Amino acid sequence: MVTRRALAGHYRCNGREIMRYARAMSPRLLGACLILALGQGAAHAQTQQSRVAVVVGNNLGNDPGRPLRYAEAEAGRLATLLRGAGEFDSVVTVNGAQRAAVEDALVAARTQLDRAHAEGKRTLFLFYYSGHGDQEALELGSSRLPLRDLRSYLEQLSGADVRVAFVDACQSGALTGVKGGRRAPGYEIHLADPGSVKGMAIVTSSTANELSQESDDLGGSFFTHNIMAGLRGAADTSRDGQVTLGEVYQFAFRRTLASTAASLVGGQHPTYDYRMSGAGDVILARTRPNDARLVFPRETGVTYTVVHKGRGEVIAELGSTSGEDVYLALPAGEYRVVRRVLASVSETTFNLAAGSSTTIETAAMAPVVADAEKHREKGGLWQPNSVGIHLGLESNPAVGTGSMVGMAALSYMRQVGRIALRARLEYSYYNTTQNDYQSSFWRTGLSIDALLPLYRGERLALLVGPTVGMPIVHQHDVLHDSTYSYGFTYGGTASAMLHSYRSAWLVLSAQLGGEVFRLNDRREQQFTVGGSLGGMLAF
Repeated sequence: MVTRRALAGHYRCNGREIMRYARAMSPRLLGACLILALGQGAAHAQTQQSRVAVVVGNNLGNDPGRPLRYAEAEAGRLATLLRGAGEFDSVVTVNGAQRAAVEDALVAARTQLDRAHAEGKRTLFLFYYSGHGDQEALELGSSRLPLRDLRSYLEQLSGADVRVAFVDACQSGALTGVKGGRRAPGYEIHLADPGSVKGMAIVTSSTANELSQESDDLGGSFFTHNIMAGLRGAADTSRDGQVTLGEVYQFAFRRTLASTAASLVGGQHPTYDYRMSGAGDVILARTRPNDARLVFPRETGVTYTVVHKGRGEVIAELGSTSGEDVYLALPAGEYRVVRRVLASVSETTFNLAAGSSTTIETAAMAPVVADAEKHREKGGLWQPNSVGIHLGLESNPAVGTGSMVGMAALSYMRQVGRIALRARLEYSYYNTTQNDYQSSFWRTGLSIDALLPLYRGERLALLVGPTVGMPIVHQHDVLHDSTYSYGFTYGGTASAMLHSYRSAWLVLSAQLGGEVFRLNDRREQQFTVGGSLGGMLAF
């Protein structure tokens, strides 16, 4: 058994690295540079390599109230793909485990690679992670794996000629040092001095200050989905039946940005840190003789979704182009293909035989009704903004009104990290009678809540936090005199949110605290309580 120090001890104590920065390149130019840098050595196919992968998925992060839905399932699907089209000798899947289990898998991979390297074999190592993360670490349940430890492991893995890492987590660009996003497809390529590292490439799902996004329709994240579609052949721009590292990055960059650019969370820009020297293409996957090839027609502005009918799994969602053929290499089976162009949606079904090649005929596809796709940040069915309307009761300091009065409110809530900031604009109207003296009151108040999740699941959330506010009361009496007074409210609030339909939530809220106000030129303080039932629409 190897302790955690066995891995952590490999990173540099000062945490600094020396590198040269090249100017930003487009994905197409990046791919050309990769091919030139790595050479055209077709003789170095992956069958001559010892290929080892560690695939990690974790639905849980440091906040147990925000579990992921697809991370572990994605890891399982990618592991299956690597064993097949990737022809990896060893693929170790670590799902739902703590940091120690991941480090044990990495140390075992090092031993296996060292042994193969000593036998004179060419070696390739691939690491994949899907789960929660931030700018400093990958979150593995309640434990954390620092990015600097992972990077040091990759840099010092001398038994692997080529090291490749795919990291699908929020703010994962911190691993490559890329901060900020650009709408144009350009990224910095970081190059090491020749010979300092034999070969390392890190691909992340987003920059250091971007969220990674998921789609319920895809049943996973956009980035990982595009990586797997690329490995199945969609990224094979050379049409030679082999998918290289450069081709996968180009495809994943274009498709991930295109799929997320219009979302309110913002466009997601995969990043690439490339440090390679030597000869030979880095081939990650290849078409096998028993694969069925599904060829898409040359079109512009068309999106295709391929679904395995037996499992209901979305295999790929990709765009067709007018300039080149796009294909997928799939296991034999029955598949549903959906074609989307503007507001038109059509579909057809194929029963693909092993070793066959089938071209989609658009004229034979039947029209269907489209469903709206749901985008969200990686971490659950949560949108960053919501507006709501609420009706309820609240206590009031005015004498002669009874203990509670009716209230209506509008709200706006914004998710900021773990905290949900909510503004409530409340209104109430009531009459009072005291010693035959009648008055009418219009009460308007603005309150700010800072809510933290006690529990946050797919359908239900429980939020609690402090609240402060300022009510303004307009009093109008029978003598037509009008006065205004101001107060201050404070206390705590709690909300239970139930996901009802698509972006709609049912919200039950309660407030408890106090109110400071002036009554007959005296400062008064009174205990307050309130409750409301309403709905919120997330966007």
